[in-house]
Amino acid sequence: MFTKNQLAIAIIAATPALALAANNQEAPSETPVTKLNKITVTAARTAKEVNEIAGSVSVIDTDEMEKNIARSIRDMVRYEPGVEVSTDGRTGMKDFNIRGMDGNRVKILVDGVDQARSYQPGGNYIRSERSFIDVDALKAVEIVKGPASSLHGSDAIGGLVAFRTKDPADYLNKEGNDSYASIKGGYASANKALTETLTLANRSGDLETMLLYTRSDYQETETYEGADVYGSGRGKADPLDAGLNNLLAKAQYQLNEANRVGITGEFYQLKTETDLRSSTPDNVKGDDESTRGRIGVFHEWEANLAAFDSMRWQFDWQESESHMLTRMPTYNSGRTTYPNRLQDYTYTEELFQLSGQFNKALNLAGLDHQLIYGFNIGRNEVTNKNVSNNLDDGSSFQKNYIPLVTAEKYALFLQDEITITDRLTVTPSIRYDQYEYKPEATAGFTGESKNSDAGKATGRIGATYQLTDTLSTFTQFSQGFKAPDLNDMYHSEDSGRGYLIKANPDLKPEESDSIEVGLRGSGRLGSFEVAAYFNKYKNFIESVTSQDPKYPFGVIQYQNIDEAEIKGIELSSQVWLDELAGAPAGTTFRTSLAYSEGEDTKANQPLNSITPLKAVFGLAYDDPSEIWGSEVIWTLVAAKDSDDIADNEDNSKFATDGYGLVDVTAYYKPVKSLSLRAGIFNLTDKKYRVWNEVRNASSDVNMDRYSEPGRNFSISAKYEF
Repeated sequence: MFTKNQLAIAIIAATPALALAANNQEAPSETPVTKLNKITVTAARTAKEVNEIAGSVSVIDTDEMEKNIARSIRDMVRYEPGVEVSTDGRTGMKDFNIRGMDGNRVKILVDGVDQARSYQPGGNYIRSERSFIDVDALKAVEIVKGPASSLHGSDAIGGLVAFRTKDPADYLNKEGNDSYASIKGGYASANKALTETLTLANRSGDLETMLLYTRSDYQETETYEGADVYGSGRGKADPLDAGLNNLLAKAQYQLNEANRVGITGEFYQLKTETDLRSSTPDNVKGDDESTRGRIGVFHEWEANLAAFDSMRWQFDWQESESHMLTRMPTYNSGRTTYPNRLQDYTYTEELFQLSGQFNKALNLAGLDHQLIYGFNIGRNEVTNKNVSNNLDDGSSFQKNYIPLVTAEKYALFLQDEITITDRLTVTPSIRYDQYEYKPEATAGFTGESKNSDAGKATGRIGATYQLTDTLSTFTQFSQGFKAPDLNDMYHSEDSGRGYLIKANPDLKPEESDSIEVGLRGSGRLGSFEVAAYFNKYKNFIESVTSQDPKYPFGVIQYQNIDEAEIKGIELSSQVWLDELAGAPAGTTFRTSLAYSEGEDTKANQPLNSITPLKAVFGLAYDDPSEIWGSEVIWTLVAAKDSDDIADNEDNSKFATDGYGLVDVTAYYKPVKSLSLRAGIFNLTDKKYRVWNEVRNASSDVNMDRYSEPGRNFSISAKYEF
C-alpha cells in the first residue's frame, strides 16, 4: 500500500533528477521539448514559454494526447498530479479538480469562450455537466493552477482549464498553396469505444479552411468486478450505450499583411441510453442528449498605433443544452406509491460574448513594458424545465427549480510585464468584473425572483528572477472570486414532504487569496520545477438547515458561511539519460508529484475535495529516427486516511486504499504517413478506487461499483494523405 508516510520516499526518488537538472552546464542548442518550454497563450494572455510564467501552468499538447492515447478529458490528465477529472455513470465526464477546488470553482474555456456551468439541483435525474469536449478537436489544453480571476474573471477562483481547438495552419505548410487529409481510428477496451476521425485542411492563396469530424460509439466504463445484481448492492457499472458526434469547421483569411479574419463553427452532440440498475427502483431507464453549438468570428490587426501595437477581438454565440428523459415504473417507498411516470428535464444556456484585447510594447523611465489590456462583455440566458408525466392517467406536472435568468457580465483588465533588469521581471495585473442576474418568473417556478448584482476587483503580482543561466525562481500573489451559482441563489421548493428549500438572492461572491513560490532549472542533463502554494478562501457558499415547526426536516438555504485553507507542494522533472549515463540517444526519465492538505477552518474539519498524494515516474525511449518509441509509466497514489475525511458527508468515512499502477505505451511509424499506437493500462490488473469518485458515495452501496477497470488496452491508427 502506498501511504502518506511514503511522501519522503517519492521526494527522494525525484531529488536526483532535480539536482542533475540544476547543473550549470549549457543546454544543447536544440533543447528537447519539456513542460518548461511548451507554449501557453492563456496564463498571461499572450504566447509565452511556461518557464517565463510566474506561476504553475501545465500544457498538454496534441503530441502528448496522442502519445498517451487519450480519448477523454480524464485520459488527458491521467499523469498530471494535482489535477483530477470526476465521472458519472449516466452523464459521463463531470468536472475538474485542481488542487482541491472543483465544480464551478474551476473555470473552463474553449477558444476563449466561457463554458456552461454544472447544474445539479438534486437527484440522478435532474443534472447537467460540463463535458461538451471532443479530444480529437483539440491541439492543446492549458491548466492554470490556482486563482486566475485577475485575467479571466469569475469562476477561476480555483484555477482555469483552457481548451484550444485545432486550426488549419496546424496541418499545412507554412507558406504556399497546400492540402491535407487524414483518417484516424481507435479502440479502447475499458468501455468498448470505437472512434473515427476525418480531418481535411486546405490553403488557397490567402484563404485557409479546415473541417474535422469525429464519431465515437462506446459503452459503460467497466468496473473491476462485482455481482450482476440490481439495486444499491450492484457491483457492476450500469449498462450504457452512447454515440458522440463532433464537427469543427474553420475558415481564416489574410486580408493583407496587417489584418486577418476568421470564422469558427462547432457542433457537439452526445446521446446516451442508460439502464439504471443501481437506482431505486432498479429498472429505471435514462435517455439523454447533450449538445453544444458555437459560431464565432475574430479579427486580428497588427496596427502599430500609439494606443496599441496589435489587437484582437472576437464575438461568439454558443448554446449548450442537457436534456434528460427518465422512465420510472410504479414502485412503493414507505407509505408513498409513485406512479409509472416519465421525467422530462431540460437545462439550457445561451451565450453571447464579445471580447477584445490590445497589446502595446513601450519604454518608460528606462524600463521595458509589455502592456495587455482589454474587455469582456457577456450575456447569458439560462432556462430550465422539469416536467413529470404520469403515464397511468396522462396527467403532467411542471416544476422548475430556478426561474429564467438573464446574466449580464462586464469586465475590464490590465496587465503590465515590466523588465526591471535582464534577470528580474515583475508582472502586476488587475481586473474589474461587474455581473447582474435578472430573473423572470416562468411557468413551474413559484419562488422569489429578485435581481442581484455585484462588482469585484481582483489583482495579481508575479515576479521571475534568473539566478543563473540555468536556474530561476518565481513568486506570485493572486486573488480569485466566484459569483454565486443560480441554484444557490434562486432554488426554491416546498417539497410537500417535510422540508423547504429557500432562495437567497443576496449571496456574496466567494473570494480567495493565494501565494505561490517556485524554483526552475534547465540544463544539459534535464529540467525541473518545484512549487509550494498556500490558498485561503472565504465566503464559501454552503447549505444551512434551520428548524421550523412547519417543516420537521428543516428549512434549507445556501449562505456565505465557510472559510477554507489549502496548501501543498508540486514538483516535476525530466532527465536526459543519454547525456547522464550514456543510455541510447532518446532515453528520458521523468518524475512528478503533488501533495496537498485542506481544511474547513470554520468547522475545523478536513476538506473532502482534497485528493491524496500522487506521484508519477516514466521511463521513455524515442528512437532518433522518430520511427518508434515506448514509455513505461508507474503511478503511485496514497491512501485516503479516515482522519482526513469530514464527518458531514454520508460516506461512513469510506477511505480508499493506496495503489500503484503500471502503464505501457508505444508507437510505430512503418511509413511516414502512417502512425500506429498502442497502450496497456493497469498492466498488473490492480483493483483500486479513486477517492474523487467515492467521496460523495452513499454508505449503503457496493463500493465495487466505484472500482476502476482492471487490465485494459487502447489502440489507434492514423493515416495522413
